[in-house]
Amino acid sequence: MFAVVLLVGAILTYQFVRRVFVTKEDLEDVDSLHEKLNNEINKLKKEKKYQLIKPTVDDFNAQIFQLSNKDKNKYTIDLHGLYTDNAIVELKNRINLLIKEKYKGQLTVITGRGNHNSGVAKIKPRVIIFFKENSLVFEEKSKGGAFIVYLNSQNVILS
Repeated sequence: MFAVVLLVGAILTYQFVRRVFVTKEDLEDVDSLHEKLNNEINKLKKEKKYQLIKPTVDDFNAQIFQLSNKDKNKYTIDLHGLYTDNAIVELKNRINLLIKEKYKGQLTVITGRGNHNSGVAKIKPRVIIFFKENSLVFEEKSKGGAFIVYLNSQNVILS
């Protein structure tokens, strides 16, 4: 009986183990970095470990976000290198944090110009749609690789 309880406890306390490691140097070549993740995803598919794909992708993006933003203040967010869905989640979280703090001012959003992915921007157009859908006032800057978002007391928490 004790062995059965122990086995059930072991199943319930499954712990995620990092499968892909991202370094600051990796951020210099986003295409190779994403290829690294895609290789790991293909490996998981071959091993039929489908349940590990989403946690692996989320962890990968969390590492990129942490490395890209560790030297930035909360009024600047760098989304460059993230997968598009993860970038939007991070952007929404940051804007909501600033709105909750009743911040009135500028948020710099770095998306990159889209020189990777065969020269087709992915994050930038999705961020523009996000701004428009949420009635946020913004302007493009720095040769198209970043935006300034103007936050004020009229902004509401984004869902």
